[in-house]
Amino acid sequence: MQTPLNGLSQMMNKYFAELFDKLRIKPSPNSALSPCPSPKMECFLNAIQKLKPKLMLITEQESKTNESSLKTRLENALVFYGALFDCLEANVPKTREADRSIMERMLLGEEIKNIIACEGIQRKERHEKAETWVRWLELAGFQRKPLNYARILQVTRPLQDFGRGYKLEEHDQCLFVCWNDRPLYSVTAWKF
Repeated sequence: MQTPLNGLSQMMNKYFAELFDKLRIKPSPNSALSPCPSPKMECFLNAIQKLKPKLMLITEQESKTNESSLKTRLENALVFYGALFDCLEANVPKTREADRSIMERMLLGEEIKNIIACEGIQRKERHEKAETWVRWLELAGFQRKPLNYARILQVTRPLQDFGRGYKLEEHDQCLFVCWNDRPLYSVTAWKF
């Protein structure tokens, strides 16, 4: 079944493939990015580097579902998605339960299914924690930039007002959106 997210994912894959082709970006055999997990990631980081962005924000799920071991992926997915479902349960009003159910099934359910049931190129959901992105981006020549906390607090105030259990934590120039003490998402700013 083709979902809107699958269509968007296919469109983005095609866009980046065409962009990489135009820029003639190929992984270099002597690249400093050897710790990258795949040539595709190396191409992606090289493409971003060639675009020379003034500032880049990386927002990622704080989950490590890019493991080759099914057991490890399953354990990591249980911890992350368990916290996410707890968060939804605690903060979505009963009057919006039908909407929450659709979101859980269409978005989160599809992600979980892909993480657990798919291998190789069929597995699209490959989340990495901030620490991994930091290593890859630093090897690609990007530098972390401090986040403007006054602006972040202004933008995230509705999140804090939305419900109980949310909090923001900062560690080493990285902002974490947490459910209770469990980081759910990370935000980092980068400059090349």
